[in-house]
Amino acid sequence: MPIEVYEYDKYILLKFYQADNRYNLFNVEFMTQMIDVLSAINENKGKRFLVIRGEDNFGAGADIRELIKASNDSEFAVTFFTYMREVFHKMLDLNKIVISQVKKIAYGASMELLLFSDYVISEKKAMFATPGVKIGVFPPVLSSVGHFILGYNNVKRIAMKGDVIDTNEAKSIGLVHIIDDDLDKATLDLIEELSTLAPSATLYIKRNMLRTFRNYIDKAFDDLIVQIQSEEAREGLLSFLNKTNPPWI
Repeated sequence: MPIEVYEYDKYILLKFYQADNRYNLFNVEFMTQMIDVLSAINENKGKRFLVIRGEDNFGAGADIRELIKASNDSEFAVTFFTYMREVFHKMLDLNKIVISQVKKIAYGASMELLLFSDYVISEKKAMFATPGVKIGVFPPVLSSVGHFILGYNNVKRIAMKGDVIDTNEAKSIGLVHIIDDDLDKATLDLIEELSTLAPSATLYIKRNMLRTFRNYIDKAFDDLIVQIQSEEAREGLLSFLNKTNPPWI
């Protein structure tokens, strides 16, 4: 999945897209690129803001075929989820205010990426979900730190039931901050507003709010490396790929 970076007057734009116009996915190729790109962006001290955009769609989460491989190969499971964990570490460490723009869908790990965005701007018809529980895989970031951001009962419903929610509901629980089909204008307006605030104070606020999250997500990813190799996860993933009911139904 290509990742492109552009530098503008007040912000850096990171955008990713599938060359074949499919949904954007978390796979090894994307995650390794994302780690390198976020590291480079963090070295840029001249810009206060990072805008993250998934072209056409924000993303459908983890690549199902690579999840199936992880369920059958313990070494690959460690590799896959170590890369995923590192993407979230890089998001936690960013010395930028992160603004994510959402088109169409943000599912699974793609939705979890929004939890570490400081502001989320979404088009009106976007949908959000972490449906992993329906195929035998749990969402590590949402289940470990999501309740700090969205509230316990909201996370319990979204994570444990795999419910799909619309943009209005996403805003009501704090996942989305601004709803506007003109994503770029809304983003520029927000950047103008935030530019009036003290830079170092803003980053210290962010750092202290996120400080404890690393330990929580690390333990969750350790659990996921074990859980993905269970018979339940293996059968659930294959059932999804084959469009059949999982064995627990």
